[in-house]
Amino acid sequence: MTNTFNCGDFTFKGYFIKAGAGWEIGYKFNNKNYFVSNFIDQAEAAKWWVLSQKWVGTFCKTEYYPNMNKAFFGNFMGSYMYTHYYNFLRGVITKNYHFSNKCYKKDFAQYKKFKSTYAA
Repeated sequence: MTNTFNCGDFTFKGYFIKAGAGWEIGYKFNNKNYFVSNFIDQAEAAKWWVLSQKWVGTFCKTEYYPNMNKAFFGNFMGSYMYTHYYNFLRGVITKNYHFSNKCYKKDFAQYKKFKSTYAA
């Protein structure tokens, strides 16, 4: 999937593609990547794709000023997006950590039961 965003005189191109065993979402400006994110889970990637489009749109509405230097503008957009990307990842990692911890506790309790029954 691709999408184009206009920020005054500047145009960003967003893409969401399959990359190896995962998914890649990125934004280009003047044919240079200023933001790239990678995911293994397609559902998480799709959720980030929707959110990232919202954030790029917000960035274009609130942070653009005429006569900005193109290189600075691209770097600024990349920094802005990485800030929101890492906040998104913090929530995903926390959710996965809690789920993983719950599964481990359940499996460990089953292991202890097995150990006490079959230990020599």
